[in-house]
Amino acid sequence: MIKVLLLSSLLISFTAFADSGSRLVASGGVTGFEGAAGGGITPWAFIGGYTSKEEVSYSANIQYLSLNDYRLTTAGAGFSLFDRVEISLQRQRLDISSGLTSNVFALLTEGAISNANSATVEQDIVGAKVKVFGDGVFAQDSWLPQIAIGAQYKKNRDFDSSLSLPDGSVPLPETGVPLLLGAKDDSGTDVYLSATKLWLGTPSGYNLLTNLTARYTKANVFGLLGFGAEGNDSAKLEWEGSLALLISPTTAIGTEFRTQTNRLGGLAEEDTVVDAFIAYFPNKSLSITAAYVDLGNLPLQESSSGFYLTVNGHF
Repeated sequence: MIKVLLLSSLLISFTAFADSGSRLVASGGVTGFEGAAGGGITPWAFIGGYTSKEEVSYSANIQYLSLNDYRLTTAGAGFSLFDRVEISLQRQRLDISSGLTSNVFALLTEGAISNANSATVEQDIVGAKVKVFGDGVFAQDSWLPQIAIGAQYKKNRDFDSSLSLPDGSVPLPETGVPLLLGAKDDSGTDVYLSATKLWLGTPSGYNLLTNLTARYTKANVFGLLGFGAEGNDSAKLEWEGSLALLISPTTAIGTEFRTQTNRLGGLAEEDTVVDAFIAYFPNKSLSITAAYVDLGNLPLQESSSGFYLTVNGHF
């Protein structure tokens, strides 16, 4: 089903390190909303920043997305070691309007409760990525991509946080939004394998980046709605991908996708996430990315599509 909802978002990410680094412009990608370097919604096998095998970098980022009745703010930090290892820590905060929580209560109680306070869901993500083999940029004499394996431990901090009514009462003690919608666990670990290749001079003298990521996860809506469900608590294999064409040495256009398993159903039915983006890299100290994204269904918002902007600074 085609989903249409205006999403307006601003993501600002800053990366700092001792010098500008030794790798090619744009090869570090941007900081995704889960903290990993790559595209906005999926990691790449490339290690974040521009450091070489002899260099170390560190990073910090802050991101903001507005989805009408939902607002997502994320902030984090990380560092990269010798173009081999990437470590990240991310905090996500999802703010849900009182109108939306009121509608959820009304549906679940058949109208007995029709007025509720706004709600907040926070999640911590600790990520690690290790380059296994290959060089996706300089090994142009081989078709083999760069391969990296990564993991993201996610902890939902509001899985069982009580939701209150305007009069201060708590009709469902120790029941947060994820638990209310049917999630089983408050934490989970995503494991992923990414394969990335930058094809220099192809096609027609341009540079083409291809990326495919396989993710083993039981997260619902990236973990913001908990993990697993009663009767469906096993992890599933999801697929993610990026395709980007560098139309100039400083500008890239492309698209991404990310599949999701629909465990919870009902109000929390999930769809495949897609985006289309343009990224500008004037130098290794700055990048600006604008994108149109379709998140599919969110609880009581059947369509979620719109615009976001990402700014990355390197110091």
